[in-house]
Order: sequence, then C-alpha cells, then structure tokens
Amino acid sequence: MGQRIDRLCASSSGRFEVVGRFDRDQHRDACPSHVDVVIDFSSNDGTPDAIRCARTAKAALLVGTTGLTAATISLVREASLEIPVLVSPNTSLGIAVMRHLTTEAARLLGGAYTLSIEEVHHTRKLDKPSGTALALADAAARGGHAIDQAQIESIREGDVVGDHAVIWEGSAERITLRHEAKDRDLFAQGALEMARWISLQTPRMYGMDDWFASWRESRA
Repeated sequence: MGQRIDRLCASSSGRFEVVGRFDRDQHRDACPSHVDVVIDFSSNDGTPDAIRCARTAKAALLVGTTGLTAATISLVREASLEIPVLVSPNTSLGIAVMRHLTTEAARLLGGAYTLSIEEVHHTRKLDKPSGTALALADAAARGGHAIDQAQIESIREGDVVGDHAVIWEGSAERITLRHEAKDRDLFAQGALEMARWISLQTPRMYGMDDWFASWRESRA
C-alpha cells in the first residue's frame, strides 16, 4: 500500500506530496516536522510508531491498519485528544457505500431474514475476520440486525485483493450486497482522499462514516 500511495502521489500533478517514507527496516524515531497527515498501513506493531510521528509533527493521522489490539486502539484514542484521527479498515468508496446500504437493508428487512457475511482475501492476510467484514457487521447492527463473528465466513486463498458479501436469507429469497476489489490502487486512491479530508478536521476520533457523510454532502 505504501508503494502504491507513493506512486499515485508522484502522478497527482502536485495535489499530494510525500515528505517521508518509512518501512520496517528504517529508523522509527525519525519523523518530518512539516507534514499535514500521516498515513498508516502497517501492523499492530507499526501503528504506535505512526501515532508517535503524527503527534510529534502535530499532524492528522489516517489509520488503515486492521487487526489492532485493544492496547493499540487505546493509543489511537489518546492521540485523538490532540490531533484529528481517522480509523478506516477499508479506504474504498464502494465499501463506504456498501456499509450505508447494509444499515438501510438491515433496518428495512428486520428479523424475518437470516444475516451472514462472507469475505475472501489473499493468503498473506492474517486477521480473520477482516476489518472490513467487522465494519459491515457493525453497519448491520446499527440497522438493528446484530450478528456475531460465527456468522462471518473468512476464506484465505490465492492473491485475492478482497471480496465481501452481506447476505440476507429469507424463506423464499436471498438478497446479496457484494463488493469485489479488483486492484489495490483502489485503496490507495481512497486513502489519499481520506487523508486530505482528515487533515482539515479538528482533533477527535473519526470513522469511515464521518468521511462518507462529508462526501455525500459535497455532492448534494
């Protein structure tokens, strides 16, 4: 993701500029002083370093990393008292729309349908269920149809970028909302748009729904 974001910034005609790049082999204490937003696509071990960098630079923080522990999430919440923080397990506009539709479908269909979620990712993805699947489950719960992780089927195979389906099974019909990611640049482009947005916000914790609400309003 870092390489893809870097490449898209280079071709953005000056709209975005990368002022620092960090990976697992670089010194973790160094952080640019002039930066608007730190974008984190790392791991549970890397996110605390991104938090420290953002707080030191007084920059906004976009966390796209999934599988965070409770301790790391606590660090994220603490940072949001000082800087704007956007936590988004998926930076695709399509997934943001799918979450919105999932909430509405759950509200309209009620308890007469059985709800399940399916997700497929590449074999290198460690967290199961995916952060996106959990976000979709949360969207359904907000619509009044809560499910537990036992109702989420997670498959790891090949080099699948990411497939997610929310399924309502009725007595005589099945309703499916599905999102298929075809290229990882999808997430890189979304991350840049979210990064620009969060850099303009005031300090607190934000989620994907906050960004999506702003996106919808801008197109009204």
